[in-house]
Amino acid sequence: MTNRHDARVLSLKSLYELDMTHHSMDKVIELQVAAVALPTDQETFARAVISSTLQKQEEIDELIHRLAPTYPVLQMAPIDRNILRLAIYEILHDNSVPVRVAINEAVELAKEFGSDSSAKFINGVLSTVATLARRD
Repeated sequence: MTNRHDARVLSLKSLYELDMTHHSMDKVIELQVAAVALPTDQETFARAVISSTLQKQEEIDELIHRLAPTYPVLQMAPIDRNILRLAIYEILHDNSVPVRVAINEAVELAKEFGSDSSAKFINGVLSTVATLARRD
């Protein structure tokens, strides 16, 4: 896997921990970064994605709610919720990441960390996000 993938794994683990424990963002990131040897540019990418995803979390959660109303965001599997948050941030707000790459990476994260049905669910929601993003 690429270093960018490793940076996304670090981002996902950090977002998951923050979601589940409400620890300090700085402390969580420092502990996660210390556990993985990433090149400086990838560590910088991960830090930026985590921070930016958290800043946009309310907007992202509202979008998830609109696109998957039968799966309330707070009742969704926490790993799926955070994969979606990360990927939706990248699709809608990070112009350095092609939409197809963001979706593929999210599906890979879902296969690696989610349940058997996570990848299909994630792909479906993100495909709709990508379609909406093209209209805007």
